[in-house]
Amino acid sequence: MNDSKPLHWSFDYNYGAQNPQFSQELIGTLRGYDPEAATRGTQTAQTITHVYNVLPNYWRGYNRGENSETLSIGTAIIERSKNDNLWHYSVKYENTTSGENLQMQFCCSDENHRPLSGNWSVDARNSADDEYFQLVCAGYLTSDSEVRLRINGTEIAAGTVDASVKLTCNWALFDVIPALVRTIQASGDGIDIAVLEDLEQLRLKSKLGFLETIQTPIPLDGYYLYGTGLLPSYWWLDGHGNIAIASTFFETLVLREKMGDRV
Repeated sequence: MNDSKPLHWSFDYNYGAQNPQFSQELIGTLRGYDPEAATRGTQTAQTITHVYNVLPNYWRGYNRGENSETLSIGTAIIERSKNDNLWHYSVKYENTTSGENLQMQFCCSDENHRPLSGNWSVDARNSADDEYFQLVCAGYLTSDSEVRLRINGTEIAAGTVDASVKLTCNWALFDVIPALVRTIQASGDGIDIAVLEDLEQLRLKSKLGFLETIQTPIPLDGYYLYGTGLLPSYWWLDGHGNIAIASTFFETLVLREKMGDRV
């Protein structure tokens, strides 16, 4: 693993005042990840789990308390299992500095685009001790491709998806991108996709495209997600078919552990 060269611009948030430095934390996390461990795990073959460290892109303003040994501000866990041609997803995101705790449940059809199917739910909580500490959201896609959301008891229409475009969730992109590698790279200028961000915000005009291949800190193929109303994000696929790095505007997810294998 090469840790002497600068990181790629899409996830280079290394600043001199950070301690530990961003690059040190990112490379250390990747170095600790064992891609072969998944095949030695005890999970059933049809359950796949990826665990990511959450690193802040801009470290100022994050209260890490007495935890100064690591730059990580939390963990994201993506678990999915296949049953009757559906992938059942359970996503847990925790930010220990802000007190944010996000849990999502949703299903996707067993297709490369992982289109959303059936109902989904979101339980978002924070550490505030008031009436706004929790937001509960449930949703579904109607027969005429309208996204309906029920937020804290109030139902709203979030928008309608064009029949020619697949609707997925940003948390399913950890599987969508590996499945569509050849399609994306052959497309030239990317493929159209609709994204329901965190199962709440509908981003109809989005595009997945190929960025480039890099060798530092490890060999990775880069992809981008751009869209109207959507902050740019960059997704880096390793040689084992896993998203090793996913970088958004505010934070970067770095693969720490994988359990189970793709089916």
